[in-house]
Amino acid sequence: MLDLADQQPIFIGFKMETSLKRELEALTGPDRKYVSTEDSTFLRICLLGDKRYVGKLIHERLTIDRVDDIRRNIFSILNRLCPEIRLPQKLEILACSEELKETPDSSGPGPGKIW
Repeated sequence: MLDLADQQPIFIGFKMETSLKRELEALTGPDRKYVSTEDSTFLRICLLGDKRYVGKLIHERLTIDRVDDIRRNIFSILNRLCPEIRLPQKLEILACSEELKETPDSSGPGPGKIW
C-alpha cells in the first residue's frame, strides 16, 4: 500500500521559457519581492532537473476548489510583472521532494539574480 505524505509541499506552475526568465531577472525595486528562489509569499522559482519553473509553492493541504484560485493568482502576478510575455495556458502540479537551499558558489547567477 502507498503511504500518503501530508507534510510535503506541492508546486503549481510551469516551465519558464527564455523570454520570461530574462524579464524576471530584470525586475528591480518593489517588483523583485513577487518572485523568489527562497520566499514562498508570492511566486517561487523551483528546479525540475536543469529546468526552471515558476509558480506557487503550497505548504498546506490543497483542496481542488483552491486550484483555480491559485492559477488566477499566478497569472495575475505574472501578467502584472511581464505584460508582453505570452504565458502558457496550463499549469503543472508537482510534488516537492524538499525545499531548495541556495548556496553561494560560482555556479549561481550572482547577487540579485534569479536562479
